[in-house]
Amino acid sequence: MPRILHTADWHLGRRLEGRSRHDEQVAALDDIVRIANDENVDVVIVAGDVFDSFVPPAESEALYYRTMVRLSDGGRRAVIVIAGNHDSPDRLVASDAYARELGITIIGFPKDLPALYDGGNDRAACIASGPSMVTLRLPRAKQPLSILALPYPSESRLREVISQRIDDDVAAASDYNTRIAHFMREAAQSFHPEGVNIIASHLYVNKGIESDSERQIQVGGAYSVDASSFPIEAAYVALGHLHRPQEQRGTNDLAVRYSGSILQYSFSEAQQQKSVTIIDVDATGARHREVAITAGRTLYQWHDVANVEELERKLADADRLGWYSLSVFVDVPIEPEYVAKLRETHPGIIDLIPRYRATDAVDGDVARMSDLSLEEQFRRFVESKYGEPVSDEVMRLFLELTGRGGEDTP
Repeated sequence: MPRILHTADWHLGRRLEGRSRHDEQVAALDDIVRIANDENVDVVIVAGDVFDSFVPPAESEALYYRTMVRLSDGGRRAVIVIAGNHDSPDRLVASDAYARELGITIIGFPKDLPALYDGGNDRAACIASGPSMVTLRLPRAKQPLSILALPYPSESRLREVISQRIDDDVAAASDYNTRIAHFMREAAQSFHPEGVNIIASHLYVNKGIESDSERQIQVGGAYSVDASSFPIEAAYVALGHLHRPQEQRGTNDLAVRYSGSILQYSFSEAQQQKSVTIIDVDATGARHREVAITAGRTLYQWHDVANVEELERKLADADRLGWYSLSVFVDVPIEPEYVAKLRETHPGIIDLIPRYRATDAVDGDVARMSDLSLEEQFRRFVESKYGEPVSDEVMRLFLELTGRGGEDTP
């Protein structure tokens, strides 16, 4: 029975409002290596978005290579990596020839045909392959494991592989979900008849819960896939893209699961528990469970704190290692010196947004930003972001750019 570790959305190189998260990413990947060893994992699947950009920092690439070597355990553990929408497929597969020597398979484009390799009796081997498909022989498993590993299938990338394998009518279909479903059903015919089968991909499944830190890959549902579209021959579907760990159920109760990101990457993910998924799979099906990633600083979002005194009381008892996005009610602008003082004792404060009480408010009502003029909204934004008033020159430029210059009314 193969045991698989499913992870995704490492986003190496990602920053939080200019703050480095590299040390946190190092610690999170240390956690994943430890979990793989403690759980005696046979295969690791990294379901896309290894990096946060097409050209990641050198330190992030070095971290990725070190982690791959550690996860592969000298070739005794197979590792499957697919490109996500943040990754450069060409850059990701550049190390494929070396990676193969350690039992690491990297698939950048849906059309890619992974190379076969054989590491010997005590190491993993790739015994068959097709576009986005590998069949593995694992040292401790009696049955082969087939993985339909589909990298981020953009419209153009999907068209390339579909034209090779699917009839013209389907290739010309306007429905993205239909084309994905046909491609996967066609590819599933290459599943090993005596093995166990799973799917890995990086895409958006309908009804998935998104966060602010994901780069949108579907617009109005046009580039989304139904959970029922995954072939029933699979025992488990390992996905990347959505940062909140979550799952849906496909046909025959097939688990279609996002492992989630390794860190809280935006304040919409504040205080989410991050994890990897461990899957035990055989011919009868799959059983899976979450294992927590304990590394990384927690993100906190405090909305509408009553006043600065209350804010100071809350911060006095707060997590000193956390990252904070704060908003507080005030009657006058917050002085830059005050913000600097707060950040001396709490360097994790990312945002401190003042919420102004209207001077003519009745019964304590608070003025809504939408009730203020565009000029006043801009003035307050600059004061909250930079801690200093807007100069007349900047205000004039803003009004000119917004077409408000010379108007007498807001």
